[in-house]
Amino acid sequence: MHKTPQRRNAAFTAVLLACLAAGLLTAPFSAAKPPAPPGVDGISIDVQDGDSFVMRDDLGNRHRVRISGIDAPEKSQPFADRSRQHLRDLMRDARIRLEPVKIDVFGRTVARVWILSEDGKSGRDAGLVQIEAGMAWHFKRYRSDQHDQDAARYAKAEREARSEGLGLWRDASPEPPWEFRTRVKRGDQGEPRPRSALN
Repeated sequence: MHKTPQRRNAAFTAVLLACLAAGLLTAPFSAAKPPAPPGVDGISIDVQDGDSFVMRDDLGNRHRVRISGIDAPEKSQPFADRSRQHLRDLMRDARIRLEPVKIDVFGRTVARVWILSEDGKSGRDAGLVQIEAGMAWHFKRYRSDQHDQDAARYAKAEREARSEGLGLWRDASPEPPWEFRTRVKRGDQGEPRPRSALN
C-alpha cells in the first residue's frame, strides 16, 4: 500500500522535529565537510528561484526546500533570473544533502544545503556559494537559525561580493527582497525599477 504525499510529508516532518528535539542536527560543520546522517540526500528536480527548490530524496519523496541563511531576489526583481539560473547550474547533475533547520510557515523544509562531491565526503555550501557570487543576500533576520561561525562566514562573503561589485551588487543600490515584499504587501508599488540588462 502506497503512502499518500501528505502521509509521507507528515512522517518526514515528525522525523525532522524528533531530530531537532534530540539535538541531532545542532553540531556545527565546516564549510567543506557535509553533515553525516540524519541528513537527507537526493537530487534537485526544480529550481524555483535563487533560494528555493524542489528535491527528490533517495526514497522518492519530494521536499520543497528553502535554503537557510540567504534571501535571493523575488521573481519580479532585477537579477532574479540570473540568481535562479546560478543555483540551477550549481545543482545540475549533483547529489544534494540537506541539513534541516526547521519547517517554515509555507510547509517548506528550511535547510543548509550541500552540493556533494562525487565521493560524498566533501561538499559546497549552496547558500554560501550564492552569496559569494552576488546572487543573494545574507538573511540576517534569521541569523538565529545559523551557527555563529556560519553567520560570520555568510556576512563576510556578502561584504566581499558587495565590495567587488559581483552579481546583483553591480547595481549601486539593489533593493533587498524582504523590503520589496513588505512594499508590495502594503500596496506601495512606487515607480517600477528597471529590469537589469543582465537579468
